[in-house]
Amino acid sequence: MKIRVLGAHKFESRHARHTCFLIDGVLGLDAGSLASSLSIAEQGDIQAVLLTHQHFDHVRDLPTLGLTTLDDGKTIGLYGLPETQDAVHRHLLNWELYPDLTESLGSEPPKFKLNPVTPGEGFTVMGYSVSPISVPHTVPNVGYVVRADSGGALAYTGDTDSDISAFFKDDLAADVVFLEVSFPNRLEGEAQITKHMTPAGLRSHLVGALKAGIRLPKMVAVHMSLEHQDEIVEEIASVAKELSIDLTPGHEDMELEV
Repeated sequence: MKIRVLGAHKFESRHARHTCFLIDGVLGLDAGSLASSLSIAEQGDIQAVLLTHQHFDHVRDLPTLGLTTLDDGKTIGLYGLPETQDAVHRHLLNWELYPDLTESLGSEPPKFKLNPVTPGEGFTVMGYSVSPISVPHTVPNVGYVVRADSGGALAYTGDTDSDISAFFKDDLAADVVFLEVSFPNRLEGEAQITKHMTPAGLRSHLVGALKAGIRLPKMVAVHMSLEHQDEIVEEIASVAKELSIDLTPGHEDMELEV
């Protein structure tokens, strides 16, 4: 399984993009930068997208992806909570901002097919076994564990400030876990209001997992606020050193193979 980190940040700038991943060139994980970071040919290879939740930085590029590849005759499966799909349908693909790409616009089939997921109920897509895991956020939200039939597994927690130990369980056994760390420790109040993680909050969850005897795999922190990145990276390094764990910050165009 080849994983490409298309974006590793909470916001965008000239050199940073919304948190988003591409698996083996065909499976998107969130869509905030799924079109803006790829060539037209690369966009055309995408066959399905897993959505964690409805916030704009996680779904923004869906209309662009759909319109760019509209004439290739392929339907892209969109997987997510019913609430996520409803929000995308009502606010983006609504014939006001963009066409409803879940409908056929001519002789070609619909560009997107909505596939609702239920937390705790696994499903398969294109040779991948997917386990959606419910995690609290300000809107309904799931993280995913994705395992390739050919071997290798990744997990992504989505946005949350809550317990993430479910992503480390032995029955899922991800080789790498991508987790969000949006704010530095000094902005704990803001993080609590918006239900995002700080390095200190992450540390408390990881300490709990270690005390429970849970094996911690390689972990990559993403969804970092641009203006606080240096603080976050320094505080993440401190947690990694203290707990003797493999925890590093992610970056745009980072590539991993598991």
